[in-house]
Amino acid sequence: PGLFGRAPSVDASSMSMAGAGNAPKESVYVNNLNEKVNHVEMKKSLYAIFSQFGPIIDIVTMKNFKMRGQAFVVFRDVAAATSAVRQMQGFPFYGKPMRLDYAKGKSDAIAKLDGTFQAKDKAERAAKRKAEREARKSGGVRKKAPAAAAATGGSGATSAPGGPSEPVAPSAPPPPSAPAVNLPNQILFVEDLPEQVNELMLSMLFQQFPGFKEVRLVPGKAGIAFVEFEAELQSGVAMNGLQGFKITPTNLMKISYAKR
Repeated sequence: PGLFGRAPSVDASSMSMAGAGNAPKESVYVNNLNEKVNHVEMKKSLYAIFSQFGPIIDIVTMKNFKMRGQAFVVFRDVAAATSAVRQMQGFPFYGKPMRLDYAKGKSDAIAKLDGTFQAKDKAERAAKRKAEREARKSGGVRKKAPAAAAATGGSGATSAPGGPSEPVAPSAPPPPSAPAVNLPNQILFVEDLPEQVNELMLSMLFQQFPGFKEVRLVPGKAGIAFVEFEAELQSGVAMNGLQGFKITPTNLMKISYAKR
């Protein structure tokens, strides 16, 4: 089906859905989308039609079969989201009228920007617990090793003439070296980007911060880009605001100052 179908007849009750739904917020819930459209293509198309209302910082489309036909569009501010809900309610999109409402809760992207984000991912918590269990287990093995070495007279023990063997205390591991950090400047280096990202998408994401100048992708090298601001103070604000931003469910942006 085409991107924009013929405008259907929409009654007043569906057109007023935004006013009778959830409280206004930056995140817009979109449903009644065409389930046959690939989720990557759907995300690009949603970006194309909603970016006219203001900067978009995240779009989440559902890949799960039961959740197909639904999406979330996260704007930088409530005013942009309100305009989108009011003007796009019932809009014919891939042959079906869109139904819009404000999302029930705050998105992770907005929470990261305003400093209230708290990770709630069950998988992350499970992975952390597993790592702690493995650390305790490996710690127990290390404690048994010196005693076993002393009992067998193996490596790790020294024998004094005519005396019993005494275990040698293991040497402490060297402290980890601090990673190299580039000096602050007006150009940011962005990593871990999805292959489908383009300059327009990144520009819409970064232009919400003052002093934005341009985005430059690296030809032949997917997943990285450079973003330039007018001053290093402005680039630092953008880096703090979008560090770890989940541009897709599996891609968290890594941002640092570019090498000079």
